[in-house]
Amino acid sequence: MVAVDGSATPADEHKGWMDASLAAIGIGPLARLRAVLETLVDPHVLLLAVRDEQGAIVEFEYVDANSAVEKFFGTPVDQVIGTRLLERHGASASDGLFEEYVHVVDTGEDLVQDRRPYELHDGSGRVRSFDVRGRKVGDALSITWHDVTAQSDALDHFELLAENTADALIFTRHGVIQWVSPSFTEQFGWAPDEVVGRHGEMLVHPDDVDIVLRSRAGLGAGRSGRVRLRHLRKDGGVVWCESSGRPVRGDDGEVEGAVIAVRDITDQVEAEEEARRSEARYRLVAEHSSDVVYVADPDGDFAWVSPSVETVLGWRPEDLIGTPVIDLLAEEDRDVRERGRQVVFAEGRRFAPVEVRFLARTGAPLWMSLWSEPVVDAAGTVTAAVCSLRECQREVLERWAATTLSAGNAVLAEATDEATMLDEMCEAGVRNGGYRFVWYGRKVDAPGCPVEPVAMSEAERSYLDGIEVTWDDGPFGQGPAGRAIRTGRPQIVPDMRDDPDYAPWSARAAVHGFRSAMALPVRVNGRVDGAINVYASQPDAFGPRVVQLFEDLTRAMGIGMERLRDRRDLQVAFANSIDLIASVVESRDPYTAGHQARVAELAAAIGVQLGLDDRRIEGLTYAATIHDVGKVGVPIDLLSRPGALSTEELALIKRHALVGWEITNRFEWPWPVADIVHQHHERMDGSGYPQGLSGDDILLEARIVAVADVYEAVSSRRPYRAALGTDTARAMVVEGAGTLYDPDVVAAFERVLDDGFTFEDDRDRT
Repeated sequence: MVAVDGSATPADEHKGWMDASLAAIGIGPLARLRAVLETLVDPHVLLLAVRDEQGAIVEFEYVDANSAVEKFFGTPVDQVIGTRLLERHGASASDGLFEEYVHVVDTGEDLVQDRRPYELHDGSGRVRSFDVRGRKVGDALSITWHDVTAQSDALDHFELLAENTADALIFTRHGVIQWVSPSFTEQFGWAPDEVVGRHGEMLVHPDDVDIVLRSRAGLGAGRSGRVRLRHLRKDGGVVWCESSGRPVRGDDGEVEGAVIAVRDITDQVEAEEEARRSEARYRLVAEHSSDVVYVADPDGDFAWVSPSVETVLGWRPEDLIGTPVIDLLAEEDRDVRERGRQVVFAEGRRFAPVEVRFLARTGAPLWMSLWSEPVVDAAGTVTAAVCSLRECQREVLERWAATTLSAGNAVLAEATDEATMLDEMCEAGVRNGGYRFVWYGRKVDAPGCPVEPVAMSEAERSYLDGIEVTWDDGPFGQGPAGRAIRTGRPQIVPDMRDDPDYAPWSARAAVHGFRSAMALPVRVNGRVDGAINVYASQPDAFGPRVVQLFEDLTRAMGIGMERLRDRRDLQVAFANSIDLIASVVESRDPYTAGHQARVAELAAAIGVQLGLDDRRIEGLTYAATIHDVGKVGVPIDLLSRPGALSTEELALIKRHALVGWEITNRFEWPWPVADIVHQHHERMDGSGYPQGLSGDDILLEARIVAVADVYEAVSSRRPYRAALGTDTARAMVVEGAGTLYDPDVVAAFERVLDDGFTFEDDRDRT
C-alpha cells in the first residue's frame, strides 16, 4: 500500500520491518502463516475459482484447509481438498453465498459478514450464526468463518487474523514480542512500537506471571497449550483472556518462536464467578433449610446432601455421599428414579412434583415430595440434578383416608348385599386408599369369643390363613381388632415391632410388610357388629385426622349395613357422605370453610329458577357440595398461602378440577357428578380449564356451578384479599354473561338474588 503522493505508508513500513525482523530469526512467511492457520480454532479454506469457457465462475474447488475444517465438516482434510463447493453444499447457491464468493473474486472486494445465518448440511436442519471473512488471493478466495452462536472470537486465516477480529501475538522462544496484530491494538490499546521488543510479562497481571512462564516453557519444549490469565490494557484495565499457543519451528525443526491467539473471556469469567456466588448462596440456604436438599450426579449417586437429612431421615450426610440414591427409595417407588433420570438428564427438564417413599435410617419408609432440577454447564450438558425433599407423610396418609372414605361411600351407595359391600369396602381401602391390607372381622358370641374374618382385600389376604383373633381378655384378644370390639373404641398400633401386645402376630406381619395397624368398631343398630382392620407399610400411619375420617366411614358402614339388613332408605347416609367428603377439603383450607355448601345452596336455587326437576336438582346439589374435592391433591400451604402464586403453583391448584374428576369418576353415580366436578371451571368462550370446553359442550349443571362458585368466592374473604362483597360479585358475574358464563344461567341467578336470596349461614348470623 502507498500514500496518495506515492510514498510508503506507515503500515507498509511496519510490515516491511516486521518481515525483516522475523526473517532474521528464521521465521519465514510460510512457516508463520501455517502456524497461525493451525493455531486458531475456526475453519479456514482456500477456494480456487472454476470458470467456464466464457470466463464466468461456475464453481469453487477446495485447494487448502486447516485442521479445524475436519471437525466442522466431519471429513478428513485430505478428503475435502479437491472437492467442489456446490457438489458438497448445494444449498450454498440458493442462499446467495455462492454469488457473494464470486463477487469477491471478480471485484477484489473483501467479504465481511457478521452473524450470517447458515443451515448446517448435516441433515439436522440446525441454523447457526457465523461471522464470515473472505479475501481474494489471485484467482482464489480465502475464507474463514467463525461460529458466533457460541460467542467464539477466534479466526483461522492469517490475513484475517491480522486485520479483523482475532487478537494475536508472536513471541520468540525467549518471550520477546516480535509482532502484534492491529486487532490487538484495538483490544488492549497498546501500539505496536510500545510492546514489540519487550517481554510478554509486561502485558499480564503480576499475579499471573507464573502462568506465562510455565506456558512459555511448554512452548519452548514444542508443546501447544491453552491458559487463562489476566491481560493489562494500556488504560489500566484488566481483561480476562484465554490464550492459545502453538510453537513455530524453523527449517531445522527447532522451535524458533510461538504464535499466541488471545481471546477476551471477561464476560464468561464474570458469569462463572456469578455462578459460583449463586452456588455458595444456594448451599447456604440449603444447609439452613428444613427441607432435605441433595445433588445427584449423572450416575444417580449422592454428590452432596444438606445437614437437614439427619433431622428428617436420620442419616448423616457423610453416610450418603457416593451411595446410590435408589438405595434410599422404597422398593415400590424405585421406578420413579428411572423416570426422573430420563426427564432430568436425558431431556434436561424439571421433574416435579412426585411423592415417593424414602427410607429413614431406622428402615421405615417416609413419604416425601420430590422436586428435581437439571444443572447445565456452559456447553448445555446436564452435569447434575439438584433435588429437594419435603416431608409429606401426614398429608399423604390423610389423603389416603379421605380417598378411602370417598370410595367407601360410593360402595355403600351402590351396595345391594352386605357380603359384597364388605368385600368391596376392603378392596377400596387398598385400591383407592393405598393401604397394604384391609379386612373386616365380625364379633362371634360363642365360647372363646372368636373374631371371624368375613371380608378382606385380595392383596396380602394370606395373612389371615390360620390366624387366631379373639375379643376376650386372653393373649389373642389384645390385638387391635379384639380391643376395638371389646371396648367399642378405635385401636392403633403405631409400630408392630415395638408393641408387645402384638407379639402373637408380629412375625407374620413382618413377612407381609406391615408396620402399623388400626381397627375401628362398626356398630349396627347401636351394637358392635365387628371391626374394620387397616394395615400400612410404614409406622405411625394412623394419626388423629385419619382416625376421624375412618370413624366417619365406619358410621356410614353401620348405617349401610342397617339398610341392607332392614331394607331402610340409605338416602340420608348418602347425603351425609357427600358432606363428609366436602369437609375433607374444607378442613384443609380454613379460609374457604363452608364454600362448597354455600355454592351448593345457590346452585340449587338457580336450578329451581331454571325449572330443573327435583331429581336433577338433587344431583346438582351433591356435585356442587363436592365440586372442590380435587383440592385434596393440592399442597396445604398453597391453599392457605396469602399473596400471589407462581405460574407453577397456580398450575398445581388448577389441577384440582382434573383430580376431582379422577376421584369422583371411580364411582357409579345416578347423576353426572364426575363431569360436573370436572367442568365447573370451563367457560362459554373456551377460556376455562382443564379441557377448554365451550358453549353447549359444557353440562348445564357445570355452567350453574361455575356461576355460583364465582359469586361465592368473590363475595367471601380469601387469604390473599378481603371479601369484595355481594354487589361486586354480582357485577362480575353479570359482566361475564355470554362470554364466560351462560347468559340464561346468569339471568336465573339475577332473579334468585332479586327474590332476596342469602346464604343460610348469613341468615343464621342475622
